[in-house]
Amino acid sequence: MFYIQGGLTYKMLGSAQKLLLAFLTLIVGVVLIGTIASNSLNVTTLSSVSDESHSLTDCYTGDNEVNESDSDCNITVTHAPSGWVSSEGLGISSVTVKNGTGTALTEDTDYVLFETQGLVQFLNTSDTDDFTSNLTYIDYKYYPEDYLNLGWGRTLVNLVAGFFAIALLLVSVALFYSVAKENNLIR
Repeated sequence: MFYIQGGLTYKMLGSAQKLLLAFLTLIVGVVLIGTIASNSLNVTTLSSVSDESHSLTDCYTGDNEVNESDSDCNITVTHAPSGWVSSEGLGISSVTVKNGTGTALTEDTDYVLFETQGLVQFLNTSDTDDFTSNLTYIDYKYYPEDYLNLGWGRTLVNLVAGFFAIALLLVSVALFYSVAKENNLIR
């Protein structure tokens, strides 16, 4: 079917072509929506680390007590803040420090946490003395380098997948409606 508008001739899509286009739109949308949503989450979610282990062997005195004045008792986590994270004054969060047996230590009693530096300084207490295997485990969350640091930007990025899904649904519905109308299935 052809129609003329302003001297130009256009070919309209047939019902079969519209149905095919509607199904292809749905299939492509289903394939892409997962990727779009997961990429959005990657830049709006903090990364987590569980059981990052550090040895305190050089931190202990001869009687297996923490030597608070020794720099070996200061542990910097692997993903310590750097770059823009450090310049924004952000740091690690949800920190749990455990001894070698997995028992959680108490912040400001057994250790001091410096979030913006990603540093854990151990103190000399009965809970930090004589660690099993001189190991400590640290769980924490950190800001990855590709984290979107603007609050409104994170909100907007998280909405993109939803709007994309709605747009694809509307295109498919419009094509199905057009086919139904052409074939007198609806008035």
